[in-house]
Amino acid sequence: MAREERYSGIPRETYDFCDVCGRKIPTNQIGGKCVTCGRVACSSCVVAYGGRFYCRDHAPAPPQQASSGCFIATAAYGTPLAQEIQVLRCFRDRRLDRSGLGRRIVALYYETSPPIADAISQSRLRRKIVRMLLDPIVKVVRRLGYR
Repeated sequence: MAREERYSGIPRETYDFCDVCGRKIPTNQIGGKCVTCGRVACSSCVVAYGGRFYCRDHAPAPPQQASSGCFIATAAYGTPLAQEIQVLRCFRDRRLDRSGLGRRIVALYYETSPPIADAISQSRLRRKIVRMLLDPIVKVVRRLGYR
């Protein structure tokens, strides 16, 4: 519950306490309310996952990921070391990971792409088709300066 400190009758600052670490924090620095236990958490104790907030005690485990995270491209090109994958990884790291929308797109990709990548990797024809779809995207991303 938010409280106001008053000095000489003048409101100074509205503050609250983090239910996780117990620190007194300004209300504008509240990170969120845990959807599991309902505790109010400061920005240091809150974890955002799947568009929902969790306290650090109830945050779900991160999904298992390959080292590059480029599941579909790795399945299509056959190796995580392919130059095309390096370009896509650079775009992800330098562009997508720097905005909230981009991070949500990457998170959705990580959630949905592993079974798709498995299906692609089991067929030479599927790998070829996906490479044909990815090559123009890689070309555009390279022209934008991501290498």
